[in-house]
Amino acid sequence: MAQAVQHHQAGRLAEAEAFYVQALRAHPRHPDALHLLGMIACQTGRFDRAVELIGQAVAGNGSAPDYHANFAFALQALGRATEAEEAARKALRLRGSFPEAANTLGNALGAQKRFEEAAAAYREALTGRPDYAEAQGNLGAVLRTLDRSSEAEPLLRAALSRNPNLVEARAALGLALLDLNRIAEGVATLQDALARKPAHGPALLALAGAYQRAGRDADAAPYYRRYMVVEPADAGAWNGYGLLLQAADCIDEAAYAYARSSRLSPLMPEALTNLGNVRRLQGRLDEAAKLHGRALDLRPDYAAAHANIALVFQDRGDEAAAEASFTRALDFDRGEAVARFNRAILRLRQGRLAQGWADYAHRFASPALGTARRLSMPEWQGEDISGRRILVWAEQGLGDTLMFGSVLPDLIARAGGVVIECDPRLIALLQRSFPTAAVRAPTANPRDVDLHIPMGTLPRLLRGRLADFPPQPGWLRPDPLRAALLGERLAALGPGLKVGIAWTSRRADAARRAAYTRLDQWAPVLATPGVRFVNLQYDGREDEITAAESRFGVRLHRWPDIDLYNDLDGSAALTGALDLVVTVASSVGETAGALGVPVWRVGGRDWTQLGAGVRPWFPTMRLFQPQAGQGIDHALAQVARELARGAA
Repeated sequence: MAQAVQHHQAGRLAEAEAFYVQALRAHPRHPDALHLLGMIACQTGRFDRAVELIGQAVAGNGSAPDYHANFAFALQALGRATEAEEAARKALRLRGSFPEAANTLGNALGAQKRFEEAAAAYREALTGRPDYAEAQGNLGAVLRTLDRSSEAEPLLRAALSRNPNLVEARAALGLALLDLNRIAEGVATLQDALARKPAHGPALLALAGAYQRAGRDADAAPYYRRYMVVEPADAGAWNGYGLLLQAADCIDEAAYAYARSSRLSPLMPEALTNLGNVRRLQGRLDEAAKLHGRALDLRPDYAAAHANIALVFQDRGDEAAAEASFTRALDFDRGEAVARFNRAILRLRQGRLAQGWADYAHRFASPALGTARRLSMPEWQGEDISGRRILVWAEQGLGDTLMFGSVLPDLIARAGGVVIECDPRLIALLQRSFPTAAVRAPTANPRDVDLHIPMGTLPRLLRGRLADFPPQPGWLRPDPLRAALLGERLAALGPGLKVGIAWTSRRADAARRAAYTRLDQWAPVLATPGVRFVNLQYDGREDEITAAESRFGVRLHRWPDIDLYNDLDGSAALTGALDLVVTVASSVGETAGALGVPVWRVGGRDWTQLGAGVRPWFPTMRLFQPQAGQGIDHALAQVARELARGAA
């Protein structure tokens, strides 16, 4: 035993173990030999063996507090928290002040989610040993779990100053900093923890969540993947990973993640309704409805699931059931933004403008849109502004700006002064179109106005009825010199109609894909004789264009000196010089309509028609919409017939 202890204290564990074994051959139930051999098993990660050996030591001498304390430590390492608690309490009864046993007791209580009791145990450990870094870190971690991150931070920092190698304390500090909204510090601290322990599950999951909340899905994804290796059975994490994949339009992968989450936790309604959402996007409506129904069986007041099943009803054409479910979601949770936004869209599509615009006023709460600007001046509510200067700021995308922009002439006529803040690419166009307004890029904190209004709120105040839409042919003014020069360029193409086309959108994700096309679907249109086609598709797609030209034997005219995406002034001048524009639902059609150019829009009925057979924002726009049970190819065939008639 003497030789074994000498080796043990010197860190020569193999030699110490050999001598302990010799001692036990001479005295098989020697408590100290069993206990110390068990401690070597602990030190080398063999906790099953440690529990066996130290348990025999306890059986041989139940009055030794160290035996019970180390027995508790080994049991806790194996996840046997209730047994560890019992052993730690025995150690503390045998020795009144025993910081190490109190710390193990805290760990065992924390593992049982008895966090207040765990905090008391850690405090007891620190009373006996104020410089006990591990207990200090554990107390900080448990306080953070109890939502007391401001108390946790100084404890965790003190623990790390005493022992920088406490990875759990470092990870807990990172989590506490995230709780305190000190995101950059929290992320850096968690990354430091991972550098020391790459498989630290809570740090991996916290970083994934932090990046996901910040909208940095590409940064979140690798942390989720690493976490799944460490904790493959965490249903909540699989559900979170599914949300990330769905946001990245990886629909099949998201379905797998949600299904995995549901298998791991069949009673988790969030995973069920999320899986229902992707099944709907995959066109599997019956399955989607069943999944949402299961989620609601588990939690009847689950507002999000009511909102989600409403979308299934809507896709089936049952708008009454959809509206009832949207409303039910809002009855359970007035803040259920997805339900309110989609109810707004449904009501506007039905032409119920007063109700629809009222719901649409809450649109910024929905994840479908960006956040509202927080400005110091009040928002205009429709009162007299004849002597006041108002800021109107663009929201959402370019197409929405051009659609809602059709209301700007009315606002300018009412206000003492108007400032328009918009996408910088639109400044020249809007300034030319509204010479009495000030047009500029968004500013951080405007001080030169009395009121403000988001552009999408203007229709609620100035377009409450279809009769309020004026039959104006167009309000957007292209550069006349560029339009004339581009008109000459188009004339040089030879006789025939000059028709611009656009067939898809940069936003063609799973939720919108059915509204868009591939260029090869336009074969009947491109075959129309007597037409000179001009490319208005703004996102390149040169390979697709070249392939279509070769396949159909037609030229899709385009010029390298016009950047259709960045040079909107040039794009508008080209569009304004055309005889006709044919497009799917994209900003190309909105530009043509705002210019007053004849435009044919191909695709399904949407809310911007406001219950009418036309889009009242754009009097020169004609709609080509598939009939029930038909696809967009039928609408393109109709376009081809009408275009041939016009060309003739």
